[in-house]
Amino acid sequence: MYSDCFEGSTTGDSRSISAESKGTFTLDEVTDLEHTNDKDLVRPCDIKGILHSHSSYTDGAHNLPEMVEIAREIGLEYLGISDHFHSDAHRDGLDLPAVKEQRQEVDMLREKFPEFDILQGVEMDANPDGTLPVDDDTLHLFDYVIVSFPELEDDDNDRLTERVIRVAANPQVTILSRPVGDCILKCENEQLNMERVLTAAAAGGTAVELNANPNSLQLDWKCCRQAQEMGVYLAISPNAHRAARLVDYRHGAELAQEAGLRCGSILNTLTAVELRQYLS
Repeated sequence: MYSDCFEGSTTGDSRSISAESKGTFTLDEVTDLEHTNDKDLVRPCDIKGILHSHSSYTDGAHNLPEMVEIAREIGLEYLGISDHFHSDAHRDGLDLPAVKEQRQEVDMLREKFPEFDILQGVEMDANPDGTLPVDDDTLHLFDYVIVSFPELEDDDNDRLTERVIRVAANPQVTILSRPVGDCILKCENEQLNMERVLTAAAAGGTAVELNANPNSLQLDWKCCRQAQEMGVYLAISPNAHRAARLVDYRHGAELAQEAGLRCGSILNTLTAVELRQYLS
């Protein structure tokens, strides 16, 4: 995968980005092609791991060993499994016995592959009032927490924004996911007040997810660059529900590079050791 460090965008994807949205950023702004610098534009080879993926414990197509095998084959240092916690929207999600069973398997795989880190995260849905459906003791069972926001028909801009802000202020929350991760890519302020959300994320030290799915629509990166200026971490995430989709992070990194996003702004450019330190 290290050839990615020296190549431009090669995805051939049909998604278009206007010059106004993506700017005129190129690899000419990278100071050292062999060593990552926080101020350098992010490249696919700078991504050290993935934090949003799903296994057959919930709605993923492949089991943990299969996901880990592919992650190792594509050259990553770590993989975070973030299966859904049980909710009305995810009735096949994890309950506490399944969480403990999964932790045992994660620990066994870490012993089997000591050079590769495996983290047990979780994706859960925020309650309508912006609280989380479990207590802090349960949240502490996980290495990190991703929170999504089921879209309710009666949610207006202010109400949804207040929910997201309350979650961003929760010290147990690591990453804000959908629909925040979609809105930041399109600056859809009719759905969220992104300026208020980013201010809360900066204050709470909470990252915002960037969806690396190649099928996303045309993008507007202004909010992402605003997050970068405010010191908000962005996580390039394929949200992989099957092993083959893990590689989508490369596509996300290429687009982030064109948008002018830098390594120091991307959470998963941290090494496995650095990430563990950050999460602790």
